[in-house]
Amino acid sequence: MAEQTGEFSEILTLLRENPRGMSVTEIADATHLNRNTIARYMDNLLVSGRVEMRTFGKAKVFFLSKRVPVSAMLNLSSEMVLLIDADLRVIQANESLLSFVGAESDQIIGKYVYESACKTFCSDVLTDQIRAALQGEMVRSELRLLKNGTESYLDQRIYPMVLSDGRPGVTVVWDDITEKVNSEAALEQSEAMFRRLVETIHDVIWSVDETFCIQYISPQITSVTGYLPEELNGRKLSAFMPKGAAARFDWELASAVSRENGFTLPEFPFICKDGRKIYCEFSGSPVLLEQEGSIFLGYNGALRDVTDRRDAELGAKRWKRFLDSVMNNIPAIITVIGMESRKYYYVNKSAELFLQKSRAELSRMTSKEVLAKIGSVRLTEAHDTVALTGDEVRVSEDRIVVNGETRYISARVIPMKLSVDRRYLLTIVNDITEEDADRQRQMMSRELAFILEGVSTTQEMWDPLLEMLPKISGYESVAIYQRSIFDDYTLFRAKDGRFAPAIHTDSIIHRIIRKGEPVIFDKHRMKLLPESAASPMDQAKSLVLMPVIFDGRAVACVILGSKTPLSPDTVRRTLLLSTAFQISTVASRCLVQEKLQRERDRTRSYLDVAGVVLVMVNRDGNVEMLNRYGTKILGYTEAELMGRNWFMTAVPEQVRKQRMDGFQKIIAGKVRDDDYAYVGAVLCKDGAEKTLRWRNAPLYEECGSISGVVSSGELI
Repeated sequence: MAEQTGEFSEILTLLRENPRGMSVTEIADATHLNRNTIARYMDNLLVSGRVEMRTFGKAKVFFLSKRVPVSAMLNLSSEMVLLIDADLRVIQANESLLSFVGAESDQIIGKYVYESACKTFCSDVLTDQIRAALQGEMVRSELRLLKNGTESYLDQRIYPMVLSDGRPGVTVVWDDITEKVNSEAALEQSEAMFRRLVETIHDVIWSVDETFCIQYISPQITSVTGYLPEELNGRKLSAFMPKGAAARFDWELASAVSRENGFTLPEFPFICKDGRKIYCEFSGSPVLLEQEGSIFLGYNGALRDVTDRRDAELGAKRWKRFLDSVMNNIPAIITVIGMESRKYYYVNKSAELFLQKSRAELSRMTSKEVLAKIGSVRLTEAHDTVALTGDEVRVSEDRIVVNGETRYISARVIPMKLSVDRRYLLTIVNDITEEDADRQRQMMSRELAFILEGVSTTQEMWDPLLEMLPKISGYESVAIYQRSIFDDYTLFRAKDGRFAPAIHTDSIIHRIIRKGEPVIFDKHRMKLLPESAASPMDQAKSLVLMPVIFDGRAVACVILGSKTPLSPDTVRRTLLLSTAFQISTVASRCLVQEKLQRERDRTRSYLDVAGVVLVMVNRDGNVEMLNRYGTKILGYTEAELMGRNWFMTAVPEQVRKQRMDGFQKIIAGKVRDDDYAYVGAVLCKDGAEKTLRWRNAPLYEECGSISGVVSSGELI
């Protein structure tokens, strides 16, 4: 731009002399410059704001811009203004800024902003914001400064601009908002204090006029009565009371005008929006206009819900009886004893039943005597610890004996201090005997699962089932039925109880077993069986059927029975069903193995009776199978040849290499027709040689590779 200053001056002088404006052509003729050059100059002047342009048809006419000096405008502003160029040099600073930083203009203008007297405002953040503004982005933020030991807050705005010479620049404007920020903080603190005060007051504030109509009532009325404040405004408080109470309330208000110290009206009924009747306490004082003979203007007061207090006062005895009734119906054993005396002050019904003693009997005994009698050492120690430390103690498990029966309990001992000389121990005891039994059953169930994992035949699994199922299930009798060739289920094994020798195909139990799902007939479901239905167990009051499924049908069934009507809980039912599933899974696995074993045995018997020598050799040439006819021909037992190299043991030395080469070709998949069939001799155990006609076949694995060779030899 520097080289164009002279041309700009001449153009500006022409426009000043021609206030009616000039076109690009007129300016080019007057300055004797190229029209395109003048057009480019005029665009720069237009962008910098030094000229204005108006369009008349297709012609563009330029006028000298009518501007007020920037410095004069900036000094008129109460805000602090700073003009900065792209190199971060200060171009202009107004009087407000100079006064704030306490500097002269020559200490700022022409200097880098971060080296001038404005460095107080400078930071890495401000530099980044100025650079962002140079890219055309308006940036706004709040700046906090420490000036003369006092915090100042400035509203900072950075605007992009174009300087008079066409270069980019920015205008930074700071507005001192310290007073506003401090006022807002003080107001916010005051509002917070008032809000906390209002929120902590649970009473309803109200104001009525001289006719006792409500002029104001606080929002707390909604939480107390359900009415919104606008639903009560303009109405009397007595309008929400029963008829008799309303008349008495209005009379009390009318007579309270002369009470200079205010009034209190306790326990007046109030009908809530949902129809409930609550009791409220009203307190207030009259509002009087002292001029003109103390004119009565109404009342200001407060309303408080005292329903709970009234109910507590009126129903203390009834509540005590209710609590006693609740305690007596709680299954836990609850006792209260003196911390020093250890005498019983309270026992609930469960404690009487558990200890087999009445309250009168227990009141004549100390807790130490009772606990020593039942053998609860840990609970005695817990009482001593709580009395000594004052902290709650838990007893996870303790074994006791009540009337010769072993029970398991868990307990909490809690200290209660009503006064200095009134200290008690609250003991809450739970009978966990059944829970302990459930844990034992679960442990035995896991042990049974471990045992069943190791069995390989169904015969091996029946003995542990007969032994452990009664302990796991709680049913004293167990029987195992197997499906016969006649399609009924015959008794195979049993322990305790009298079981029918067979479950016939026309019985309901047979149809249930064939569905293949475990069924629990507890004391309630036993009633669903018709009286004519034959039970597999004599005098059974509870039954559990656990079918064993194989190949999609029930092949066996484990039946649990009890002469006692049982009703297993959720834990016991889950345990029974999981055990039934486990039995069926293990039995199915064993049946599959037995089926495979039978098939292998059958196949082996076919091989043994075949009139040829059958030998199977692995990739290493070692014998893995030799049939009975082969042992007869060779004179070896199968055990003597198993694992030994076939070629080194049973092939004559003179043909051994030839036979091994043929074997390797088969293993490598390079097979010729003569490798499959040939006539060759074998070397017997006694040294004799016998000639056989051999046929070979490779053995393939699932992946397709050859794992060995099967050879059959016919004696010639």
